[in-house]
Amino acid sequence: MKVEIDLFGHDLNCKNTLTRVITEGLLLNKLKFHERMTRVSQQYCERAHVKMETFEVSAASVGQCSGEIKVGYQWNSYYDFEDIQHFDQVSETWPFSIKNNMALFELDLPELFVTHEL
Repeated sequence: MKVEIDLFGHDLNCKNTLTRVITEGLLLNKLKFHERMTRVSQQYCERAHVKMETFEVSAASVGQCSGEIKVGYQWNSYYDFEDIQHFDQVSETWPFSIKNNMALFELDLPELFVTHEL
């Protein structure tokens, strides 16, 4: 999956400015990452649903042409027939590149509903 964050009009030589703009852009565009977060969460539990309101950026590092963002979010699942609820926190590091005044996130999508055979 690809998500771009526009950096036009910002000082690309100032790491503090880039970090702020990319972090704010990521928070504004978090729904574009929903499918990835869901698939990652479903690797823990097939019924997992991402709680988008818990999405946060915990750290960012920006270099000349690339960087990475550390994100976290929670998921939960409910099995009503057994009245059981599961939940957990996911922490990931998302790399990005900076090209043509854009921060470009190119992230893999994990398989859907991975089942493990014994």
